[in-house]
Amino acid sequence: MSHRIQAAFLGLLLVSTAAADSTRLLDRHGRLLQELSSGGRDVQYTVPLEDISPWAVLAVLAAEDRRFFEHGGMDLRAVLRAAWQNLRLGRVVSGGSTLTQQLARRQTGLPRSWSSKVREALAAVELERRLDKREILERYLNMVSFGNRAAGIEAASRLYLGKPARELSIAEAAYLCAIPRSPGTVNPYRNEGRLKRRQREILTSMEGLGWIGQDLYELALREPIRTIPPQRWFPAPHFADRVRRLAESSVPRPDSLKTSLDAGLQAAAEDALRSHLASLKGNHVSNGAVLVLDNWTREVLAWVGSADFFDQEAGQVDGVSARRQPGSSLKPFIYGLALSKGWRASDIIADLPIETPDRFRPRNYDNKFHGLVRLREALACSYNVAAVRLAQTLGAPAILSTLHGAGFDSLDRPPEHYGLALALGDGEVTLSELTNAYASIAAGGIWAPMRLLAGRQDPFAVTARRVFSPEVAYLLAKMLSDNTARVPAFGFYSPFNAPFPLAAKTGTTKDYRDNWAVGFTPEWTVGVWVGNFDGKPMARVSGISGAGPILRDVAFALWKRRGASEFPRPRGIRELEVCPLSGKLPGPRCPTVITELFDSKNPPREACGLHAALTAEKDRGLPEDPPAGLGPRVPYVAFPKAGDIFKIDRTFSLQAQQIRLRAARISGYREIRWKVDGREIGGDKDGAWWRLSPGRHRIRISVLGDSGWKDSPAVAIFVAG
Repeated sequence: MSHRIQAAFLGLLLVSTAAADSTRLLDRHGRLLQELSSGGRDVQYTVPLEDISPWAVLAVLAAEDRRFFEHGGMDLRAVLRAAWQNLRLGRVVSGGSTLTQQLARRQTGLPRSWSSKVREALAAVELERRLDKREILERYLNMVSFGNRAAGIEAASRLYLGKPARELSIAEAAYLCAIPRSPGTVNPYRNEGRLKRRQREILTSMEGLGWIGQDLYELALREPIRTIPPQRWFPAPHFADRVRRLAESSVPRPDSLKTSLDAGLQAAAEDALRSHLASLKGNHVSNGAVLVLDNWTREVLAWVGSADFFDQEAGQVDGVSARRQPGSSLKPFIYGLALSKGWRASDIIADLPIETPDRFRPRNYDNKFHGLVRLREALACSYNVAAVRLAQTLGAPAILSTLHGAGFDSLDRPPEHYGLALALGDGEVTLSELTNAYASIAAGGIWAPMRLLAGRQDPFAVTARRVFSPEVAYLLAKMLSDNTARVPAFGFYSPFNAPFPLAAKTGTTKDYRDNWAVGFTPEWTVGVWVGNFDGKPMARVSGISGAGPILRDVAFALWKRRGASEFPRPRGIRELEVCPLSGKLPGPRCPTVITELFDSKNPPREACGLHAALTAEKDRGLPEDPPAGLGPRVPYVAFPKAGDIFKIDRTFSLQAQQIRLRAARISGYREIRWKVDGREIGGDKDGAWWRLSPGRHRIRISVLGDSGWKDSPAVAIFVAG
């Protein structure tokens, strides 16, 4: 095929496709998010020539093709002038291509070579034959690259100056039209000094050509150019990249795609992330990500992949899709498995020192042990030791299988690779997996794939599946939304104390490289990650202080926009009273009871016998069972007993949390002294009051008889705080 025939074919192709080669991305309300160019990655907003400032038209002609209205597609004079300049200076400073040739190259993607130059020139001539100058100018100004993924003058004007192209002044028009010659290296974000020198050259050319007068020229030189920060550019760039792949896989390529995104909510999520990251700068925190899902459709409502997409270091890394260690944020799925296996929220589990078969010794975030706690409190307070103890009874294979069912495909190693440390977030997951898994709890235990498009199923969607029963999912939601239960760990006024039911969980890796917060209502789920993309640790930033406040702001924005209701109770849920100490049905001597929720197929059936035994001791006066090996006349501490465990309740005043120490075999002695950890605390033969203090303690008495002072054996106890 001859060059002329090829050129004619290219010309026809250019004429027929140039106006319909972009895809408009709309939010769920029809608001324009981006218009992707034919290449798919550049953002393009196609506007008619009358919506472009006439100064921009003059500036681009002065910069690229001052004889545009005189040639027929090729400018031989410009080619010769460029060749002479390049030869004289010994380097390429000018290409000599006309504006029409650049348009042909842009639309066809022809490589830069001598043979392509010939085809490009012939195609440009063919374009000139088939289109008038106005149409060529309009297409060029809508397609030429202005760097930073902006294709066309409208996109560039919005990106760099925050205004439509029709409002550009002379100085602003020359400023923007200085970019296309070298958009990758000369733009407001890269080498602005060269950009302003090029702007001055264009203004000088416009004045020399008589297109502007001396007064306008001097005013333009003095006008300051106010560029805007890059983060105010097009919304949801990482989300748009994901949707772009859908558009590229569609045949024919759609003119527009209505996405699931809510542009207003996206802006609120971006603002929340940026504002809180600014306050965390002193803690070595540089980045974060936010994902918001509609629980019942699994549509993405907001997707913030990084704090600043145009950050040269790592802005285009997508924190929603990146694999990171999840910390404690996987615990609800372990507790969900336990509830599915017959455990109850009222069951007691020991948050006490433990060593697993692989010599793993978990520790809690506060470096304390909390004694015997109910499952509800253990999950709400995120006690690590209790979680590992629970995982030990369930087994790593069953836990990993449950996590796979909840959509954690990133956990692609065998169970023995993770071991019981999986309970504390060993392994790597993505924010999208984590957020969608929590949305599955909120949606009654059903996992379904995320959707990026509104009103229709995405091509890659798969069948939904059940992870937990509706009863288990409800119990998890109520445990995670119980503000009273999480008070001992997070305080009453944590970021999750909201005026609406908010189930929430945090996660922090032991080296502070990642922290997470996920929260949900029946309607929506929010996932937040905070950290550094380069893997550097933060300065003691936990999920409650790092990701938690961001979650709170986004959750409140959602509450105002979409509301939040109570979690709907399945029919199979019963409400029963239990003893808070044993977690069993109240016995006749239990002093207090609490109300707990149960799966009707698995209610507690055994009555508490603990208080009956304690009351019997009290009725007898003092216990008659002294420590083994103790002589018949040796006095001893009767209460507490060796090995007893006490728990401080942080919801009450510490001053009120005291126990009454009692002694036995003290008759006949003239005086008694009480000692805790070697210090006297006062008291007498009737006993002594001692205020609980976290840690391990040793209690003994000293008695004065005819032969002097005599010490009793020490009683070792533990107080969880």
